Amino acid sequence: MTDKQVFYYKFNKINGWMILNLALSITLIYRGLKCVCLLYWIQTQILIGLCILSWIGWIWKYVLKHKAVEIDDEGIKLDMSNKLKWSDIANIEEKEVHCCFQKYKVMILKPKTDIEYHYNFLQKHNGEFTAFAVPLYGILSKEDEDKIVAIIKNKVGEKDA
Repeated sequence: MTDKQVFYYKFNKINGWMILNLALSITLIYRGLKCVCLLYWIQTQILIGLCILSWIGWIWKYVLKHKAVEIDDEGIKLDMSNKLKWSDIANIEEKEVHCCFQKYKVMILKPKTDIEYHYNFLQKHNGEFTAFAVPLYGILSKEDEDKIVAIIKNKVGEKDA
Protein backbone atom coordinates (compact mmCIF):
# COMPACT_ATOMS: atom_id res chain seq x y z
CA MET A 1 0.00 0.00 0.00
CA THR A 2 1.40 3.36 -0.98
CA ASP A 3 1.17 6.41 1.24
CA LYS A 4 -0.21 9.11 -1.05
CA GLN A 5 0.08 12.79 -0.07
CA VAL A 6 -1.86 15.45 -1.93
CA PHE A 7 -1.04 19.16 -1.73
CA TYR A 8 -3.41 21.87 -2.93
CA TYR A 9 -2.96 25.42 -4.19
CA LYS A 10 -3.75 28.14 -1.63
CA PHE A 11 -5.12 31.41 -3.03
CA ASN A 12 -6.11 34.54 -1.12
CA LYS A 13 -9.89 34.70 -1.51
CA ILE A 14 -10.25 38.40 -0.71
CA ASN A 15 -8.92 40.10 -3.81
CA GLY A 16 -9.79 42.56 -6.56
CA TRP A 17 -11.96 40.07 -8.43
CA MET A 18 -14.13 39.50 -5.36
CA ILE A 19 -14.44 43.24 -4.69
CA LEU A 20 -15.46 43.84 -8.32
CA ASN A 21 -18.06 41.06 -8.08
CA LEU A 22 -19.43 42.49 -4.83
CA ALA A 23 -19.65 46.01 -6.27
CA LEU A 24 -21.43 44.76 -9.40
CA SER A 25 -23.81 42.58 -7.34
CA ILE A 26 -24.67 45.37 -4.91
CA THR A 27 -25.24 47.81 -7.80
CA LEU A 28 -27.51 45.38 -9.63
CA ILE A 29 -29.50 44.50 -6.49
CA TYR A 30 -29.90 48.15 -5.50
CA ARG A 31 -30.99 49.19 -9.00
CA GLY A 32 -33.33 46.20 -9.23
CA LEU A 33 -35.02 47.06 -5.94
CA LYS A 34 -35.25 50.80 -6.66
CA CYS A 35 -36.57 50.47 -10.20
CA VAL A 36 -37.92 47.02 -11.08
CA CYS A 37 -38.51 48.05 -14.69
CA LEU A 38 -34.71 48.06 -15.26
CA LEU A 39 -34.69 44.27 -14.84
CA TYR A 40 -36.53 43.95 -18.18
CA TRP A 41 -33.86 45.83 -20.13
CA ILE A 42 -31.59 43.60 -22.19
CA GLN A 43 -28.53 45.52 -20.98
CA THR A 44 -29.42 44.77 -17.35
CA GLN A 45 -30.04 41.11 -18.14
CA ILE A 46 -26.64 40.89 -19.84
CA LEU A 47 -25.00 42.49 -16.77
CA ILE A 48 -26.80 40.03 -14.48
CA GLY A 49 -25.58 37.14 -16.65
CA LEU A 50 -22.00 38.47 -16.60
CA CYS A 51 -22.20 38.92 -12.83
CA ILE A 52 -23.37 35.32 -12.37
CA LEU A 53 -20.62 34.00 -14.68
CA SER A 54 -18.02 36.08 -12.86
CA TRP A 55 -19.14 34.69 -9.48
CA ILE A 56 -19.03 31.14 -10.87
CA GLY A 57 -15.46 31.74 -12.11
CA TRP A 58 -14.41 33.23 -8.79
CA ILE A 59 -15.92 30.28 -6.87
CA TRP A 60 -14.23 27.81 -9.21
CA LYS A 61 -10.79 29.37 -8.66
CA TYR A 62 -10.89 30.43 -5.02
CA VAL A 63 -13.35 28.14 -3.24
CA LEU A 64 -12.82 24.76 -4.93
CA LYS A 65 -9.59 22.89 -4.19
CA HIS A 66 -7.08 22.56 -7.03
CA LYS A 67 -4.53 19.79 -6.79
CA ALA A 68 -0.96 21.06 -7.10
CA VAL A 69 1.26 18.10 -6.22
CA GLU A 70 0.54 14.44 -5.58
CA ILE A 71 3.32 12.36 -4.07
CA ASP A 72 3.44 8.63 -3.38
CA ASP A 73 6.08 5.92 -3.10
CA GLU A 74 6.17 5.46 -6.87
CA GLY A 75 6.65 9.06 -7.99
CA ILE A 76 5.42 12.63 -8.14
CA LYS A 77 2.59 14.16 -10.16
CA LEU A 78 2.51 17.93 -10.75
CA ASP A 79 -0.83 19.54 -11.61
CA MET A 80 -2.44 17.50 -14.38
CA SER A 81 0.72 16.00 -15.84
CA ASN A 82 1.60 12.33 -15.93
CA LYS A 83 3.39 10.86 -12.94
CA LEU A 84 7.18 11.09 -12.94
CA LYS A 85 8.77 8.11 -11.21
CA TRP A 86 11.43 8.76 -8.58
CA SER A 87 13.84 6.46 -10.43
CA ASP A 88 13.47 8.57 -13.59
CA ILE A 89 14.70 11.81 -11.96
CA ALA A 90 18.34 12.54 -12.75
CA ASN A 91 18.72 15.51 -10.38
CA ILE A 92 16.99 18.45 -8.77
CA GLU A 93 17.76 22.13 -8.91
CA GLU A 94 16.31 25.10 -7.06
CA LYS A 95 16.43 28.26 -9.13
CA GLU A 96 14.69 31.55 -9.77
CA VAL A 97 12.88 31.99 -13.05
CA HIS A 98 11.40 35.13 -14.61
CA CYS A 99 7.78 35.55 -15.67
CA CYS A 100 5.88 38.83 -16.18
CA PHE A 101 8.83 40.89 -14.88
CA GLN A 102 8.89 39.01 -11.56
CA LYS A 103 11.19 36.37 -10.14
CA TYR A 104 9.72 33.08 -8.97
CA LYS A 105 11.51 30.38 -6.99
CA VAL A 106 10.95 26.85 -8.31
CA MET A 107 12.41 23.41 -7.72
CA ILE A 108 13.12 21.79 -11.06
CA LEU A 109 13.05 18.02 -11.34
CA LYS A 110 15.22 17.02 -14.27
CA PRO A 111 14.28 13.65 -15.78
CA LYS A 112 16.87 11.26 -17.17
CA THR A 113 17.47 11.66 -20.89
CA ASP A 114 16.75 8.04 -21.81
CA ILE A 115 13.17 7.84 -20.49
CA GLU A 116 10.07 7.89 -22.69
CA TYR A 117 7.63 10.41 -21.25
CA HIS A 118 4.44 11.80 -22.77
CA TYR A 119 4.51 15.54 -22.16
CA ASN A 120 1.30 17.57 -22.26
CA PHE A 121 1.05 20.89 -24.12
CA LEU A 122 2.02 23.10 -21.16
CA GLN A 123 4.99 20.92 -20.31
CA LYS A 124 6.29 21.26 -23.85
CA HIS A 125 5.77 25.05 -24.05
CA ASN A 126 6.32 26.42 -20.55
CA GLY A 127 9.52 28.43 -21.04
CA GLU A 128 11.87 28.71 -18.08
CA PHE A 129 9.57 26.78 -15.75
CA THR A 130 10.43 23.51 -17.56
CA ALA A 131 8.24 20.43 -17.63
CA PHE A 132 8.67 19.53 -13.95
CA ALA A 133 8.84 22.73 -11.91
CA VAL A 134 7.50 22.63 -8.36
CA PRO A 135 6.29 26.13 -7.39
CA LEU A 136 7.93 27.57 -4.28
CA TYR A 137 6.65 31.14 -4.63
CA GLY A 138 3.60 31.39 -2.43
CA ILE A 139 0.79 29.64 -4.27
CA LEU A 140 1.22 26.72 -1.88
CA SER A 141 1.26 27.18 1.87
CA LYS A 142 4.74 27.53 3.39
CA GLU A 143 4.28 24.29 5.36
CA ASP A 144 3.32 22.41 2.19
CA GLU A 145 6.30 23.83 0.30
CA ASP A 146 8.66 22.70 3.09
CA LYS A 147 7.11 19.21 3.17
CA ILE A 148 7.34 18.83 -0.61
CA VAL A 149 10.99 19.95 -0.69
CA ALA A 150 11.86 17.56 2.16
CA ILE A 151 10.12 14.62 0.49
CA ILE A 152 11.76 15.30 -2.89
CA LYS A 153 15.22 15.66 -1.36
CA ASN A 154 14.65 12.46 0.62
CA LYS A 155 13.49 10.47 -2.43
CA VAL A 156 15.91 11.86 -5.02
CA GLY A 157 18.83 13.02 -2.93
CA GLU A 158 20.66 16.34 -2.83
CA LYS A 159 22.12 16.01 -6.34
CA ASP A 160 22.24 19.44 -7.97
CA ALA A 161 22.88 20.07 -11.65
